[in-house]
Order: sequence, then C-alpha cells, then structure tokens
Amino acid sequence: MDTAERQEQGTRRNRSIRLAVVTSFLSKAGTGLLQLLAIPIAVRVMGREEFGIYTSISLALSTVALLEVGIGPALAHGISKAGAEGDGRRRRVLASTSFLLMLGLALATAMGLAAVLLSVPIPTLFGDDFAGREQVMRPALWIGLATFTALFLLNLTDRMREGLLEVAITNVWGAAGNVLAAIAVAGGIWFFPEIWYLVVAIHGSVVIAKVGNTVALWRKYPDLIPRPRSFDAATARHLFGDGLAFASAMLLTGVVEYNFCGWLVGRIEGPGQVALYGPLTALTVMQLGFVMMVSTPTWPAVADALARGDRDWARTASKKLYLYGCCFALAAATGMIVVGPWGFRIWLGEEFGGVERGLLAAYACYFVAHVWRHLNHMLMIGTGQVTRLARIQLIETPVLATAAAVALWQGGMDAMLLAMAASILLVTGWMLPIRVWKLLRE
Repeated sequence: MDTAERQEQGTRRNRSIRLAVVTSFLSKAGTGLLQLLAIPIAVRVMGREEFGIYTSISLALSTVALLEVGIGPALAHGISKAGAEGDGRRRRVLASTSFLLMLGLALATAMGLAAVLLSVPIPTLFGDDFAGREQVMRPALWIGLATFTALFLLNLTDRMREGLLEVAITNVWGAAGNVLAAIAVAGGIWFFPEIWYLVVAIHGSVVIAKVGNTVALWRKYPDLIPRPRSFDAATARHLFGDGLAFASAMLLTGVVEYNFCGWLVGRIEGPGQVALYGPLTALTVMQLGFVMMVSTPTWPAVADALARGDRDWARTASKKLYLYGCCFALAAATGMIVVGPWGFRIWLGEEFGGVERGLLAAYACYFVAHVWRHLNHMLMIGTGQVTRLARIQLIETPVLATAAAVALWQGGMDAMLLAMAASILLVTGWMLPIRVWKLLRE
C-alpha cells in the first residue's frame, strides 16, 4: 500500500469513527429517554416489588442473548478482510454461513430453554421469595424467550455493519428502537401495568429496530442475503470455534456479573434488593454506552488497518481509545459518589432514597474496573487475539464469581461490588494490555 492509499484509508476509518460517535448520541438520547423517563414511570405505576420481579425476569432473559455463540468478531474480521482484498465471493460465503449457523443454534437454544420453563418451578429458578408469582411471571418469560431468541439472528447484522465500517447506521436504528421502547413504556404502562407488557414494550422494540436494520442491509448489499448454496462447512467450523472463544471471553462476563450476581442478590437478599441491583446494572450499561460509542467503531477500524498493514494508524487509534475510556470512567465514578444518593431519589422515587454513599462508592470502583476491562477486550478483538483473550478471561470469570458470592454472603452488596472490581484488576486488568501492545509494536 503506497502513502496516498494509506492516507485515503486512514481518512475513511477516521470518518467512520466520527460518524459513529455522532450517531451514538442519538442512540444514547433514546436510551436516556427510556432509562430516565419511561422506566421511572413504570416503577411508580407498578411499585418497587413488582418492578423487582420484572428486573429478575429481564436479567434471566438477557442470559439468552448472552449465551449466543459469539461468532460476531470472526464475522466482522472476515467481512473487513474480504473488503480489503476485494473478495466478493468470500463475503457472500461469510454472510450465508453465519446466518444458517446461527439459525440452527437459535432453534436449539430455544428448545432447550423452553424445556427448562416447562419442567422447572419458578421458585427453584428465582428463589423462594418468588413463590406464588407463577401466574405473573410465566407469560413474561415465554414472550421474552421468543424476543431474545430472535436476537440470535438479528445481532449478525450489527457485526456485518462493523466489518463494513457502518456502525453509524446501526446506531441510528438502535436510537429508533430505544425511542419506540420509551414511547411504548411511558404511554402503555398506565393501561397495561403488567410485567409481560413491560417485556414486550422494551425488548420487542429492540427486535423491531433490528429487523429494520437487517432489511436495510440486504437492500444495500444484496450479496449479503443468506443463500443455502453459499454455505461452507469449513467457514462454519471457523466461525463456531472463534465464537466459542468469544463467548467465553465476553459473554460469560455478562452472565456472571449481571445475571448470576443479580440472581444471587435475589436469593440472598430478596426482591427489594434486586430491584436496586437492576438499576445499577442498567446504569452500567447506559454509562458504558458512552465508551462503546467510541470503542465499537474503533476495533473494526483497527482490524481494517492491520489487514492493510497500517500499524501506525492502529497504534494511534488504540492510544486515543484508552485515553478517552479511562477519563470517562473516572469522571462517571466521581459523579456517582458525589451526587448518587440524591440522583437515585430523583430518578426512581422516594423508595430508593436510602441508597448509601458507601454502596455507590463500591459500585464506582466496579465501574472503573469494568470499563478498563472493556477497553482491553475491544483491542484484543481488534488485534485478532480472541483465542488468547478467552484463555485469560476463563481465569478471571470463576475467580470473580466465587469472590462475589462469598463477599455478598459475608458483607452485602457493597462488598460484592468491591470483590468484583478487585478480581478484574488482578487478572485481566494487567494481562490484556500487555498482549495488546506487544502485537501493536511488532
């Protein structure tokens, strides 16, 4: 690649990142509308106890999406490399193979989880405090299972957009889904103050937006429409193998820290406390979104730069990502400690007015560690080190789960959050950045 072409490609990558960041604000505005306006309305209409039950269901259902085999990084890398090499046939094979592979996995997962819902009592799944709530919870669980199973397939579109450096388009569709969810919750919860309706309004809106994004992708790139004749077994094995590594590295962290720990809080401290843990996880997702609006378009751009041999651009982009993410995490943590107790009362009402500053300080420590790990995850993926990332993450995950369980049992939720932060920093917190910079310097 000559100097002029290198500069042209660098300009294209910078433009894709800037556009993705700008459109991310649209998505964040929709998320803010949902979390800061619609969700508090739902809390006030349904009450803390009922909203705690919804939170438990939502955490359990999100496990379905987290359990998907994460073929996304391999797919995005493949699409990016095929574009760099002008290989249209390879792009068609990747699109068709990934879709058909995920269709089979989605159906298998749906049948397995359906068997669990049919055979396992609700109190066994969620704890004794949820006994007598079966009539309320089961319809919401079945509706949620259907929507999250659909995400198995629809999330592929996001990964293809990443490989094409079109994250901005995904952001616009995501903003539309969040706005639709906010309208559905704020307008409909007064007429249907039921848990099943909240599941439909929030998660169903996400599905609708992703369907729109998928149709738009296929209209623009007809070669990405899945075709059975383009399925390739060798490609399927590669995607599946890389996906297992990605799932263990990225998705298990969500299962443990959001779902498993939320389940523990519900079993040990009851629906009232899990109603607090739910907003904390929502706050994590919402704040992390401001980091992801930069990290999501950056890692495919780093992969594209490495595929084209432009290592200098990849190093510069990585340094900028680290600087931005760390500054944001520290600022958010400071804000949580200073104004958190007052903010929770304004956000969720007087029932949440007793949130202690010590608990929020513990959460702030966890959030900083969580963001630091996220930055390292993104750059490990961007530099093509998913398998190595998985091996290191498999050390951290059981350590964190054990430490969180012991800390919660002995000291409560604040001790659990501090134990989670310490586990992250002691394992992946120093191992991953060493691997990232070793490859970028080569």
